[in-house]
Amino acid sequence: MKNRLALAILLPALLGIANCGAMRWMDESSRPSGSSKCAGWNRIRIKPETAVYLARNDFSAGIDIDSHNLNGQSNGCWK
Repeated sequence: MKNRLALAILLPALLGIANCGAMRWMDESSRPSGSSKCAGWNRIRIKPETAVYLARNDFSAGIDIDSHNLNGQSNGCWK
């Protein structure tokens, strides 16, 4: 139980660190403008248990989900 709690706490930090350069190639000028930039863009919500599963079994999927959510947040689709 202690290991799961530690992993659940550390996973968001690890995903954030791993994602630091994921969107670096994209500059402000290449981002869509207006309301179309958020059309169809919804945050992917996962339970802590799912995050633990992804960290153990499919780490790249967890990074992709985090990248998706950070991209939507940086475009102002949600806070």
